[in-house]
Amino acid sequence: MVLSVKGNATARAILESADDALSGRSVLNLTDGTSAEARAVAEWVRGQGAQYLHGQIMTIAPGIGAPETVVFFGGSHAVFNHFHPTLQLIGGRGTLISDDAGVPALYGMAVHGTMWGALNGFLHAAALLSSEGIEVQRFLDDAGPSVAALLASFPVIADEVDRGEYATPYGALQHHRPSVEDLVRESEARNIDVAFPGYTLDLVNKAVEDGHADDSYSRLIEHFRKQ
Repeated sequence: MVLSVKGNATARAILESADDALSGRSVLNLTDGTSAEARAVAEWVRGQGAQYLHGQIMTIAPGIGAPETVVFFGGSHAVFNHFHPTLQLIGGRGTLISDDAGVPALYGMAVHGTMWGALNGFLHAAALLSSEGIEVQRFLDDAGPSVAALLASFPVIADEVDRGEYATPYGALQHHRPSVEDLVRESEARNIDVAFPGYTLDLVNKAVEDGHADDSYSRLIEHFRKQ
């Protein structure tokens, strides 16, 4: 049984309407929602004697079925392995990432959160460039290597976060601060919204004031964790 509906409450209601017919079957739920919702549906399905697999599709509708489309799966290994050829019809780059049905939702949100942060930063930059009459495409042509280097830095940041070690001899927070201040002042001078860079400046200032001036930017993970 395959479900892809709006919200896990709807998915749960559909499954409940099947009564005893789920016993012995496999359920693939492609519905968006939180990790807790996916786990709750998975637990209920297993309680009905069925196997459960959750999928998080990482594309818009036209990309369904494409060889390069990524789908994160979590849940039953048996279901994933048995139906693998069929699952590839949804997305050619489908991967079983966990036996926990909630993890695909977290992966999806991590990708989306990164995407929205990058898009907001890029659009703010585009507004600055446009205010000078500079075409944004020209900027990309000239600054492409610098933009690409940002993605290349993610593995380093990930390693620092995983290890919980942030001290760095280069690119420390105290060296980020003047550049962020410049961005805020430039935005104000051009009547560009300063909320986005202003938020960044607040984070950097707080970390520096808390004694982390010599730490890398990855130190700001502690702000988002809100321990």
